Amino acid sequence: MVQENEVLKNPFMPSFGRIPPMVLDQQTIMNNYIFHLNLGDAKYQTSLVYGVRGSGKTFFLLNVQRNYEKEKNHYFVRLNLGQGNLLFQLLSSLQQISGIDWKEVLKSIQGINLFGNGMSFKSVEDIGIINYSDVLKHILVKLKKRGISILVGIDEIEVSDDVRAFASVYQTLIGDDLDISLIMTGLPSRVFDLQHEKTVTFLLRSNRIYLKPLDKMSVEGNFTMAFKKGNKTISPLVMKRLIEGVKGYAYAFQTIGYYAWEQSKDDISNQVANEVIDLSKSDLYQNAYEKLYTEISSTDRKFLDIMAQYPSSIVPISYIVDELKKSKNYISVYRARLLDDQLIYAPERGYVSFTLPFFSDFIRWYKENHLI
Repeated sequence: MVQENEVLKNPFMPSFGRIPPMVLDQQTIMNNYIFHLNLGDAKYQTSLVYGVRGSGKTFFLLNVQRNYEKEKNHYFVRLNLGQGNLLFQLLSSLQQISGIDWKEVLKSIQGINLFGNGMSFKSVEDIGIINYSDVLKHILVKLKKRGISILVGIDEIEVSDDVRAFASVYQTLIGDDLDISLIMTGLPSRVFDLQHEKTVTFLLRSNRIYLKPLDKMSVEGNFTMAFKKGNKTISPLVMKRLIEGVKGYAYAFQTIGYYAWEQSKDDISNQVANEVIDLSKSDLYQNAYEKLYTEISSTDRKFLDIMAQYPSSIVPISYIVDELKKSKNYISVYRARLLDDQLIYAPERGYVSFTLPFFSDFIRWYKENHLI
């Protein structure tokens, strides 16, 4: 029971890279993943988590880390793109977990005279003479004998020379039956590109985890629970507006919930809902949609632009064909790509709609503010 004058903390968190107090529809997927990983199911040893920006990929990875490390002798190693050699990051983390002295690690690197030249491990890495497969195997063999399991996590993966080198060495390590697993998150198009890299085709056989849109009943149930706890009333019609505003998008759930909590005292009225939607749109546009929109090709954008100008939310493919003045086969290539990127979906044969809430409004806003 809430005490009088007690200020309750907002349970919603519309920010990237942190675990909000309220996360929907991920627990079952995560529990299933952890269960099979702990069983030693080979299918789950390498997993790719994909979804649009704001679908909860980073939250999922953080939750996996938190739950994986609850088990004895389970260690999660997070590697960061753009913060140096991924293999060196992994080696450094495993050295700390194992407690092996750097001199022992360096002794496993052929051609190094440890004594008399004052060579440090970082200088070895800098001159690029490490055989990572051999050195990592040396440490992982020792960890396996101690019953220690390693799960490596990489967020927002994309193809690069560093990622190719890491994936190649990782493939060697799992081939040696070492107790190391990998989970990576990424946008659908980048996960696709990575899986189809010639040097790392083993990723085509990896476990794929799709973070699907949030369920309406789950959204309503969690909104109801949160608002009740905060002593806030809301009518069925206003609740319906908020749920429709979320449209299954995890980031929209957090922003709309956050502003509904912040902008209301006791009652979340229709007027409050208007303010909530306007504030949420601003966050969605600037923190998620602008990057999503500008990262796709100009033809992909043109496809979406035409959808945004259609008077209905369900757009006939024939209309897009007429507006682009291209053949159906030409259009189908971009339609398939946008479907893969989860920016659109097909509500019925011959039609498409935007997946994300207020995306047609965003396109009109973007054009007005960027003078396109």
